Amino acid sequence: MRINPANQINFGRAFTTKEKTAYKKLISDCRKELGLKDTTVITFDFNIPSEDGKNTGIGSTWSNSMNTFIPFLKDMAGITSIQMQPQGKITNGNRSPYSGTSFALGPHIIALDKLVQKDYGALISEERLKSIDEAYSKDKKIREYKTDYDYVIGKNGVQEIILREAFNNFQVGLKTQAPDVVNLNKEFEKFKKDNASWLNYESEFALLSKHYGTENFLTWNIPDRFLNKHSEIGSYYHYTRINELKSIYGDDFEYDAFVQFIADKQQKETHKALETQNVKVYGDCQIGFSKSEIWGNIDAFKLNQYYGCPDFDFEETNCMQTWGLSALNYDKLVDYSNGEKQLGPAGKLLLEKYKKFFERYDGVRVDAAWQYITPFVYEERNGEFKQIPTDKVDKEIFFEILDRAQKEVSAKKNKNIMLELVGLGVEEGRKVTFNKYPHIYTTAYAEYDENPKAFLKKGYKPDMFYIGVSSHDNETLVNQAKNEEKRRIHLADIRKHFPALKDRDLQYDESVENNIETKFRLAKLAELFTAPNQFITLPDMFGMSERINTSGVCNDNNWTVRLPKDYEKFYHSQLAKGYGLNVPKTFKTALIMNEKKGAKIEKLVKKCSEASKILTQNGPMTENEANIAKEKGILKETFVY
Repeated sequence: MRINPANQINFGRAFTTKEKTAYKKLISDCRKELGLKDTTVITFDFNIPSEDGKNTGIGSTWSNSMNTFIPFLKDMAGITSIQMQPQGKITNGNRSPYSGTSFALGPHIIALDKLVQKDYGALISEERLKSIDEAYSKDKKIREYKTDYDYVIGKNGVQEIILREAFNNFQVGLKTQAPDVVNLNKEFEKFKKDNASWLNYESEFALLSKHYGTENFLTWNIPDRFLNKHSEIGSYYHYTRINELKSIYGDDFEYDAFVQFIADKQQKETHKALETQNVKVYGDCQIGFSKSEIWGNIDAFKLNQYYGCPDFDFEETNCMQTWGLSALNYDKLVDYSNGEKQLGPAGKLLLEKYKKFFERYDGVRVDAAWQYITPFVYEERNGEFKQIPTDKVDKEIFFEILDRAQKEVSAKKNKNIMLELVGLGVEEGRKVTFNKYPHIYTTAYAEYDENPKAFLKKGYKPDMFYIGVSSHDNETLVNQAKNEEKRRIHLADIRKHFPALKDRDLQYDESVENNIETKFRLAKLAELFTAPNQFITLPDMFGMSERINTSGVCNDNNWTVRLPKDYEKFYHSQLAKGYGLNVPKTFKTALIMNEKKGAKIEKLVKKCSEASKILTQNGPMTENEANIAKEKGILKETFVY
């Protein structure tokens, strides 16, 4: 997009620093009147914008750019938390974060810009970092909005190249006793000790995968397929085999551990930084396990059984969605062999998985939570799929494990646990967890009675559900609005549940493009803020049409959408065109929908109108540009509260 000089008037208007202070006070007062508790933004690492000159083809929530990006989201949208989507290892062949590791973190999202810092041993120079950006030979404007996985983790991927260089420099620094590297190594040694339970098999699996040229361990020689299963192979063979591979592949074992250490260090730093900004971080804990985790905990799985879910016509056609994620061995969740209820191998693995998430994050979103209550498991034989009965599963054991994991990590009760319970076959899961843990829903399915008022009528406590207009698997709000039939049904639903909302209350200028669609988008966003807890994706906040993922479809557009480095200008230009989350306009509409009355409410509505008008004026599109324009007397109106 075009970048304009600071003294030029553009289409879209940012607040000055003084105006923003008043704006934040207005937003805070509106949140209190609306009874809002938690506004979370769904965040994938690849969504995050890069700093100028430091674009390596992918975003990272661990990068230094988060230091300005999150305060912007907090100031402009009033967010109180971010929902960090899975951050595990992926491959270029399967880029879905939901197919990655649970314990190991993804090397592809390590922020290379931090490796120049002294607390990282200054393992990479500023010049080398800049060369990565400069060497990019494709369209750099497209790279601003779309992740380039081939450049990042493809053959000769830049992430692997730079991390290898950093590791080599780390080893040289140890030999020369460079003070910063010596200090870093002390942290590294502690990390290896604290995380040995999963780190060792993760590094061993990496060695074996390299040796065989595949992660499909069922094709390896039989001793290596079950190498981590000491009861069958014996610890001596395990020890000698790994040492043999270390002698062949040099420092690869230590390199893999080093990469995990760097990722862990960066994840902790980002979490701490967000904590100082009073922004909570939820981790999205995927239902599946990676091949390395299955190999390292093989007794916890049935190797020919997988998770899936029924399609809409399942009862008639027996058709199902075949996810291909290895299912836990539900027979080994619990062990009664000693005459008392104890966790079996599958239960112990699940406990450790959730403990790791509670260690890393302030709370957990449980992906596909119904799979622990009424699992949908299928078996594959010769290309044919057959559902496997799992009716004997203990419906309480999962929550016992979840609660135990939380208590072992934190003294806090109900530490922000939220459950995904959407789709077919989830009713039993809803009953078991009703008003015990918050459920997650989206108004994209409002025609199926998914809206804030409907959930309250069903008996949900106001703070026992989160609501969004779309998730990472849904169409964006922009594209929903283009569907005439969806607009008709959903607007009728909103008028039914919020009779106080009239078309005149939306107060739209007919000069705004796509006015009918714009009204729809506003009404759908405002609906969220009539409930205490809501979520929004970054594409919806910025009014983008690009969706994050299309379920059941593998294509190059999935898991790629990102925000440009000039996201502040982009946001304000989108608001001026009627796209994105215009918070004051949205809050004003939500106050009307909630039928709030009184002088205080009237003042808030009036001030929201004024703030909204400012945001859609012609003017400077960054806070810094607005401050300069104010000093030069260019701004005609200012916001005061």
